[in-house]
Amino acid sequence: MNHTRQTRTAFAAFLSAVVLLSGCASHRHARTSRPATQTEAAQPVRQKLTENDRQRYQYLFLEGVRQQSAGKYSSAFDLLNRCLSIDSTAAEAYFMLADYYMAMHQEDRALQYMERAESLSPQNEAYHERAAEYYLSLRQYDKAILSYEHLYDADHSRIDVLSILVQLYGRQKDYDGMLSAVERLEKAEGNSESITLTKMRVYELQDRKKEAFKALKSLSDKHPTDVNYKVMMGNWLMQNKQEKQAFKIFSNALKEEPDNNYALSSMYDYYNAMGQDSMARILRDEILLSSHTPTKTKVNMFQQVIRDNEQRHQGDSTIVLDLFDRVLQANPKEVDVAILAAAYMDLKRMPEDSVSHALQKVLEIQPDNVAARLQLIQTSWRKEDWTTIVDLCKPAVELNPEEMAFYYYMGIAYFQQDDQDNALDAFRRGVGEITAESNPEIVSDFYAIMGDILHKKGLADEAFAAYDSCLQWKDDNIGCLNNYAYYLSEIGRDLQRAEQMSYRTIKAEPRNPTYLDTYAWILFMQERYAEAQIYIDQALRVDTVVLDEADRISAVVVEHAGDIHAMNGDIDRAMELWQRALEMGEASALLPEKLKQRKYLK
Repeated sequence: MNHTRQTRTAFAAFLSAVVLLSGCASHRHARTSRPATQTEAAQPVRQKLTENDRQRYQYLFLEGVRQQSAGKYSSAFDLLNRCLSIDSTAAEAYFMLADYYMAMHQEDRALQYMERAESLSPQNEAYHERAAEYYLSLRQYDKAILSYEHLYDADHSRIDVLSILVQLYGRQKDYDGMLSAVERLEKAEGNSESITLTKMRVYELQDRKKEAFKALKSLSDKHPTDVNYKVMMGNWLMQNKQEKQAFKIFSNALKEEPDNNYALSSMYDYYNAMGQDSMARILRDEILLSSHTPTKTKVNMFQQVIRDNEQRHQGDSTIVLDLFDRVLQANPKEVDVAILAAAYMDLKRMPEDSVSHALQKVLEIQPDNVAARLQLIQTSWRKEDWTTIVDLCKPAVELNPEEMAFYYYMGIAYFQQDDQDNALDAFRRGVGEITAESNPEIVSDFYAIMGDILHKKGLADEAFAAYDSCLQWKDDNIGCLNNYAYYLSEIGRDLQRAEQMSYRTIKAEPRNPTYLDTYAWILFMQERYAEAQIYIDQALRVDTVVLDEADRISAVVVEHAGDIHAMNGDIDRAMELWQRALEMGEASALLPEKLKQRKYLK
C-alpha cells in the first residue's frame, strides 16, 4: 500500500496509546452531553485467549509494529489483520488499522475501526482524539464537536481543543455553543484582544449589538491609553450607522494623537462615507505627504484612491499620477510607493518609455530591486537594445549575484553583439551560482548556450562537455540535442548517438525544417542516402508553407538537400538545389565546384 503521512502519525499515536494502556493514564469520565455507546456502557472485557493464542498475538502485533517502523506497510497491514483474527477485541490493532484504511481512501471502514478502538478502550484519550480528527477530516462536524467536548471535559488544560470547538460551533452556526467555548477560553487564558474580538463577533452573529459594543468598549476601557482601541470602537459605530458617535471618537482620538495613522485613516473613511470629498482629500494628502505615515498605510491608501478614481472619475489617470508625483517629491525614498506608481502606469497601459522612467526611479531608490530591473530588461529585450541590457545587468550581478536571470540576459546581449568572450564569461559566472535548488530549465539553457559559444570559438571538446552538462540537467532540451547532434555529425563522431539525439528532436517537433535537416544529414553521413532523402524532402516541403521569413530554411539546408539528391542519383534535382543555395548565399566554399563538376564533393 502507499504510505501516507497519516500512517506515520498513526504509529506515533500508537506509541502514546501503549503508554495509556499500560495503566499510566488516569480514568476520565465522559461529558454527560456526549452519549455513551452501548459498548462503552457495557465496559467490554478483552477476549480471553489461550496462552498459545496470547503469545501468537503478541508476536504478530509486535512484528507488525516493527514492520511499520521499517516502512514495510503492506507486511504490517497483513500482520495487524492476522492479530484481529486471533483477538477481535484488540483495540490497539483496530486503532492502527484505521489509519491504513484512511490512507487507502476507505473512509467508512477507517471510521468504523477507529470507533471500534474507542469503544473497546474508552479510557484511552489518544483514541478519542484520533477519532475526533477523523470526524473533522470527513466533515462530520456534529460528531467532531461531541468528541472534542469529551476531550476538554477530560482535560481542562486543553486550550487547543477549545480553539477547535470555537471554529466548529461557528461552522455549524451554533452561536450559543460558540459563545460557550469562547467564554471557557477566556476563563482559561484571561481576557485578550483576540478573545474579546471573537466574543464580539459572536454577539454580532446573534444580532446582540449592545453586547457586542459592550465587549469592545470593555477592551478599550482596559487599555485607556491606547488610542487604537478607541478608533476600533469608532469603526464599529460607523459600520452600524452611528456616524455622529463615530466622528466624536475619531476627533477625540486625533486630539490625543494627531499623527495616529489608524485614526487618520478612519477619519478619512468617515469623510468619504459622508460625501465630504474636499475634507477627505485634505486628510488624504496630509496622510500621504507626511514623513511619519508608515509606508504600508500609504500603499493601502493609494490602492483605495485608485479604486475610488476608477469608480468616480472614469479612471482618469492624471489625478492619480499627480498624487504619486507629489508624494514622491515629498518623500523621495518611498520605494514601495514608487513601485506602486510603476505598476499603476503599467496597468493603465501607459507608453513604455513612461513606465521605464518610473522603474528607473525605483532602481534609483533601491538598486537591488530584482523585479523592477527585470522588467526594464524585458522592455529593452523587445527593442533588441542589447547595449542597454548589458548596462542593466552589470550592476545586477554584483547586487544580486544569486539571480541567474541577469547572467543569462547579459550573456545573450553580448552574444547578439558578437562579443563571444564577454558572453562566455557571463554564462560561466552564472554557472558558478548554480545550487541544488536552481531551476533545471534555466541551468540547462545556460550550458546549452555555453556549448554554442564554445563551438563557435572552435573549442569542440569544451562545447560537447557543456552540452553533456546541459542534458544532465534537462535531458529533453531540444535545442541542445539538435546542435549537439549536428556538430557531432560535422566531424563524423559518435554518429549513432547523434542519430538518437536528433531523432528525439523530430519526434518533438516533426515540422521543424532545421531539425529535419540535422536528422537527414546524420543519416547521410552514415551513407543511408535513401532514408536521408525522405527527411530532407520533408524539410523542403515544410519550407514552402512557412510564412515567417525568420523560420525559412538556410542555404546550408538547401545545399544539404542537393548533396543528398546527388548521392541518390538524381543529379538534375541536385543541380537545381545547389544553384538555389548559391543564390541564397552563405553556402559552402565547395558549392561552385559541385555545380561545375555536377557531382557531390567532400
